[in-house]
Amino acid sequence: MCRRDTTDVLIRRFLDDYQVNLLSMPGRRVRCGSVYIKEGKRITAPGLLSQIIEPALTLEDPFVEDDLADLAGTWSGSVSLNVGIKLLSNFLNALGAAGLVDKLQASVKETSVRNVAFRFKGVSRKSVTPTGLGTALVDHHLIQSHPWVKEGNRYFAVAAVLSSTSISIQGRDKQGSATGLGAGVATVADVDAKVQVDRESDSDVTYGGRNPLAIAVELYELRWDADRQGLVFLTQQPSGPLRILGLQEDEPPDPVFAGDDEDAFIDAEEPESGSP
Repeated sequence: MCRRDTTDVLIRRFLDDYQVNLLSMPGRRVRCGSVYIKEGKRITAPGLLSQIIEPALTLEDPFVEDDLADLAGTWSGSVSLNVGIKLLSNFLNALGAAGLVDKLQASVKETSVRNVAFRFKGVSRKSVTPTGLGTALVDHHLIQSHPWVKEGNRYFAVAAVLSSTSISIQGRDKQGSATGLGAGVATVADVDAKVQVDRESDSDVTYGGRNPLAIAVELYELRWDADRQGLVFLTQQPSGPLRILGLQEDEPPDPVFAGDDEDAFIDAEEPESGSP
């Protein structure tokens, strides 16, 4: 949906200030201690580290920050209406309101707006320290008999999750100024009790749910080091991956990005509601 070299102020705050991977598909399943597995270009839905590592894994309790105000109050730059509606549709799908997506897309035809901006409200973060994550992994190893543990796969552990209860969309003109969005986009969610719609102005509409959805994750790549006979963190550097040999408090590994080099969003789909 956007490139990692974007100048968009909201995306840059996610990438630069928080060092997180944006999720193209928001969800509820990911948590601190989850793991994404990359096989070729495919990234799995989030599982749990404890499901592919032994002996039993115990993590510290996550630290909770209820309001990341610098993110919640920031609008993105203008994007095409199609891109904005796709992001909004993904959010509605994750809220369990998939039936509204067709109505939303149909309502777009009622407005002359062709560019929009978006923001997330009520952004919170749950996190464990990278050193605490490392301590929990001491004397642990990948379960070699596990079907997802195989040569060539890459493992990305989740140390932090950024979540939001709602997404706002704003109509923009060609100059990037706010403009009327149209009544259809605002009222499409009124028929579904799972989604609350709040028309803040003629140009702004906010869609929200009861529970927060994960919108971004902080990731650390894990690899088995045969020489040390232990798990180590990798970190991305301009010259390529750099192995972190120590897990001291003053030498945490840098977060990594799991998508393709040019993508700011990673395509990691959540299982449908009710799936195991």
